[in-house]
Amino acid sequence: MAEAPAGRAAARGAAVLGASQAVRIVTSFASSIFVARLLTPADYGVMAMVAPVMGFILIFQNLGLNQAIIQRRTISAQEINGTFWLNIIATIIIAALFILIAPLVGLFYEDDRAIGLMAASGLTVIATGIASQHLALLNRHMRFGALSAVETVNAVTQLAATIALAWWLRTYWALFFGMLAGVAAGSALAWWYERWRPSLHRLDLRATRSMLAMGVDITGFNLLNFVCRNLDNLLIAKRWGAGELGLYDRSYRLMLMPLQTINQPLGKIMLPTLSRALDRPEAYRGMYLLAVRALVMVIVPGAVALSVCSTTVIVLLLGEQWRDAGPIFAWLSLTAAIQPVSNATGWLFISCGRTRSMVRWGVISAVLTVTSFVVGLPWGATGVAAAYAVSEVLRIPVLYRMATRGTPVAARDLYAVLLPTLLGAGLCVIAVLALRDTLDPLSLLGVAIALSYLLATLGQAATAEGRAGLWRLWILARSTMGRTGLRPAAEHGA
Repeated sequence: MAEAPAGRAAARGAAVLGASQAVRIVTSFASSIFVARLLTPADYGVMAMVAPVMGFILIFQNLGLNQAIIQRRTISAQEINGTFWLNIIATIIIAALFILIAPLVGLFYEDDRAIGLMAASGLTVIATGIASQHLALLNRHMRFGALSAVETVNAVTQLAATIALAWWLRTYWALFFGMLAGVAAGSALAWWYERWRPSLHRLDLRATRSMLAMGVDITGFNLLNFVCRNLDNLLIAKRWGAGELGLYDRSYRLMLMPLQTINQPLGKIMLPTLSRALDRPEAYRGMYLLAVRALVMVIVPGAVALSVCSTTVIVLLLGEQWRDAGPIFAWLSLTAAIQPVSNATGWLFISCGRTRSMVRWGVISAVLTVTSFVVGLPWGATGVAAAYAVSEVLRIPVLYRMATRGTPVAARDLYAVLLPTLLGAGLCVIAVLALRDTLDPLSLLGVAIALSYLLATLGQAATAEGRAGLWRLWILARSTMGRTGLRPAAEHGA
């Protein structure tokens, strides 16, 4: 098939980045297990207070230019140099802004701890900004091995620093300085791998004009998406305080962890791959649906299993003091079960250059999300999580239709990928509820995970498209293992 070589290249990239994400998952869980026992929910709550403000301002740091660099088929040296200096200018302005607004953040939350943390966050902005262009170039050139190394060094450094500082300081500063150490180490390695260097002698910011148009649309969508992702933290903190926010924030981050560790690196592969396949509609459709099916098969069954055993998971990972986060995590895990496809629609918008449509969808999504937060807020963090889950389901028909319009992919293709897996995994809930009184919590969790993946696979196998997709994934996995030296030993014989 026409998409086979590109598909195999994407699969090899996924295997390389998958290794770094495996490390990232392990380090994230290790951090949650060890650090959460040394710090309190209020410590995490203080970090969560500052995070929305940081995230809002950081939207404007890159101006969407990194995605434009990756998406464009050709790019000049002047454009690359110009985007770097634009990013540096924005970085300096934002770092200074963090210091200036720090007192206002503390005044808003009525918590002086947020002042110092907000001001110090300018260091993280600088450490991130100086390597942003280099990471985009590594992604554009599909140097996934280098990207994998950068992410691994970042994760391992952050874990080691955070655990050591948490044991020593026993305050939220351990979380901040651990994160800063990881970002700084990763940025330094990115400069070592990508040998492009900026120049002031051939600086021409006018060369970036054509890229700014796409960047502005992406920034607009990111701004709207930021509201969806962070207004819940602001509302919960203001209405219910740092303790309740800490419970919600940890639950949200645990839910988001598998989505980020799988979706983000896969996006790094799919955006340049799909952008180069626009003139081959069938190849584009085949590669996109194969990637989305892999996402769904990996994430959806696990999310359903974790939802039905949410309290057990929370206590196991974070300790008994976090038990009240169980119901919150249950609702957010249900949300995670439908988000893999929703998140992957961004690949369609950006790779096809339909960023203006993406902004329009962002407006609709923001209205629905903010409404759900307001509706659920009187019932605390659990109410916000439940209302958010309902809103995610309600928006699916509109999103699928808008995202696929004018692309080689149809809305029915997305339903065909998600629903069989979701329904199959959903049957696991019935079995777990029936066995709840006969098994201990840990055994029940193991049964839930195994049964969810089994039933989800059977759900895919129940349709002709599902069987074809599973077979292609199997062939691609065998091919990738063979090329990376990971093929089972039995297959190396004569």
